[in-house]
Amino acid sequence: IEEMYAVASRLMRPLLSWCRAQEIAIVHDLAPSTSQIARGAASLPVAVAVSDTAIEAAGSCVDGGDAVIRRMIQPGSGVGFRTLRVGEGNDSAIVVLFSKRQAISWFISSGSEKDKTDAASRLELMQTRRVIEPIDMKQLVIGKSGVFAGGVDLNGEDIRYRFVDPWEVEALESKEGEFMGAVLGREAYTTFSVNTVAKACETAIRKLGGLHLLGLWTLSKGGICLTKALASVHPPWELDAGSDLQMRGGKATQPSPYINSIRQHLYRNALFRRLDLPQRFLALVQVELLDLKNLTAPGGSSSLTAYAMLRLKRQGSGAPLTLKARTLDSASTQPRKIGKSSGPNAPASWGSLVRFRFPLPEDVHCDGLSFDRDREALFKGPPCELQVSVYEKKFMSDIFLGGADVKLDALASGGQLEEWVPLRAAGSDGITWFARIRLTLRFELMCLADKK
Repeated sequence: IEEMYAVASRLMRPLLSWCRAQEIAIVHDLAPSTSQIARGAASLPVAVAVSDTAIEAAGSCVDGGDAVIRRMIQPGSGVGFRTLRVGEGNDSAIVVLFSKRQAISWFISSGSEKDKTDAASRLELMQTRRVIEPIDMKQLVIGKSGVFAGGVDLNGEDIRYRFVDPWEVEALESKEGEFMGAVLGREAYTTFSVNTVAKACETAIRKLGGLHLLGLWTLSKGGICLTKALASVHPPWELDAGSDLQMRGGKATQPSPYINSIRQHLYRNALFRRLDLPQRFLALVQVELLDLKNLTAPGGSSSLTAYAMLRLKRQGSGAPLTLKARTLDSASTQPRKIGKSSGPNAPASWGSLVRFRFPLPEDVHCDGLSFDRDREALFKGPPCELQVSVYEKKFMSDIFLGGADVKLDALASGGQLEEWVPLRAAGSDGITWFARIRLTLRFELMCLADKK
């Protein structure tokens, strides 16, 4: 047997070496270029104004729209931003909006556009790129008074806009929602489909080898094999791909597992984009609320009905999270009765589950930094913390048991993070309640919707 193995090895080794050499030779054709992975602000396209005497930068030099937003939100711009509560009861959420009429006036007064027609066209361009999203006030259900929360009078207003975060978070209502298409962030996504992938590959395969190669490609399920290969590739900076340990000042400077997982899938998205394929990864974070424990009840905590408010946020965002002041990207669990625990300080079973997902934007390099300096200033990187607020359900007024911000740094793709989290109540130095939380991070493969 050993002799047969040796003979087979001698016969196969040249073939395997040749295959490996061919793989290395086409790396530069498949891998994204350096400018696609890390692109400096100096290489961004700049709009110019041409006259008879000179060529100079135009008044609005960034075409993406984020520079417009950054200037518009400055004090004294003349554009008012109001809060609107959308929905009813516990399903309502607060959205920050600005008026289309005021935005057009600002474009003209700031010199960015000449007249109302050009200003309206600029807003339409920003809307097409989903920098902003229109909200038709007439289509929303309103009360008899015609006035929303935040003092927004709708009687003389038609269209308002909201800003769209490229890393926009969506709270999912069910397991099936993980695979459903959606307009999320600044792109539209559809459920992963083999037919969509085959259609995307068809044009390139026809050019390379005509109908014969296309038939062979279809018979061998080339689209599926290519998807599996690109979806499992290791970025060149990872140790698994043969890279060196990143050092700075004599110390290892590896990114956190959470950020590294996002960088890894941003690189894979860049490979799909390089080959003009529609496949894209979306990040999914699952939050399980397992137990609730009261340290001040030595005989065990009495039964109570509790629920939690949760949202993924960036570090430093300290907005309150309540039923009356929650954002569109937040989620609320159903109130559940937690029975009296047995034994001193024994945890009570909770058993609630919440799912979130967010896109990996197209126009960022693999570190998650945007190519657009203004966009990076407004929307800095992916959400990296879980904000939790726990309430006890009461007939007249709910009682706030405590809240916490849970960092996601130790959470890696395909892994879980489970810990007891202390819940700190407002205006209290002590900690009474603890919640046991389990976090899971996954990446779901979907397809970009055809913009045509």
